[in-house]
Amino acid sequence: MKAATDLFGLQEVCFRVTEAHSLRLATTPGAKDQTMKLTNSVRNKIHPWFMDSSEIQKNSKNLPSEIRHHTNEIIENGFTVIKKSIPKEKCTQAINSFKRFSQSHKQKFEKHIDADGHYPRIINLHTILPELFSLFSDNSIAYQTQLALFGATPCLYTSLFYERGSAQPAHRDSPYFSTRPEHFYLGVWVALEDATKANGALQVFAGGHKLPELNREEIAKEIVGSLNEIPPISNELFESYRSKVEQQCLSAGLTLQTLDVEAGDTVIWHPQLPHGGGAIEDITRTRFSLVMHTTPVGVPVYHQDKFFNPKAPAPMDAPWEYEQIEGFYRVQHTTFNIGHQEAFEVSDFSARPQEDYSS
Repeated sequence: MKAATDLFGLQEVCFRVTEAHSLRLATTPGAKDQTMKLTNSVRNKIHPWFMDSSEIQKNSKNLPSEIRHHTNEIIENGFTVIKKSIPKEKCTQAINSFKRFSQSHKQKFEKHIDADGHYPRIINLHTILPELFSLFSDNSIAYQTQLALFGATPCLYTSLFYERGSAQPAHRDSPYFSTRPEHFYLGVWVALEDATKANGALQVFAGGHKLPELNREEIAKEIVGSLNEIPPISNELFESYRSKVEQQCLSAGLTLQTLDVEAGDTVIWHPQLPHGGGAIEDITRTRFSLVMHTTPVGVPVYHQDKFFNPKAPAPMDAPWEYEQIEGFYRVQHTTFNIGHQEAFEVSDFSARPQEDYSS
């Protein structure tokens, strides 16, 4: 599928996307077409059109009505909920595929199971389980919404698979997903089970994406002293920024909103939306879900060293290779990781007939 560089042609592009979904039903799930390096598809942009008030009306008016509804919600509220974007039976298939996979390799993985019998979050499990990648590729309205917001072909950069709620305090993702140009990133979260306060629902500071950005350079100097000494990852620096954003939201009169959603619903959030996971009332319960971090193809993603020093020089093209799978793109990852504790080579889990985790 050709990248959309012109939002005014999106109606035709969306039709091609829908048509492609129908055509792919007869193909082999997860078949890889090719691997490639790609140049930055938005390198000539300064920022996304949805963050420029002078561009919003012009770029919104020709979108299909359903897509415009979701882009408008993201622009106004910072998030949108796409109801029933994935059939519930596909959610069940994804969960069962994970259960078969984890059981098949229990000897390797069981040391990561917590006292309540749950795995921590698993990074890039979509590289192993096609049912998880399909939550990106077969999620038509969500995909078209990303396509509209980026004005370019979306790709799946990384993912986090959750067996239970994250219970994370409200935060912005941008320090970990600092793109060039900035803010060409979206969070895409698919509920594989109903998510409520009982098992830890998603929470958002609706409208928090509109608050002015803090002085990132000064925050960094407070922690590390020099902009030239900022590490790619610093928990102390991230927490300093996170707490200041949270206080900014509270000072603006914003309150955390809990999103009760059903299995098969997809939530897309703005790159600047403060969000987190609510407290889990029943820690024994699961809340299977997949968070996908998406960008336009070819876009590099940096971390805190570039986020807190936005004027620092940085290459404009992504250094990694991409896989194209039945017309949809993802960054090629050679490992997946359980709880940021242990990494496993994807090649060690190549699907063989006796290791069919699908159905």
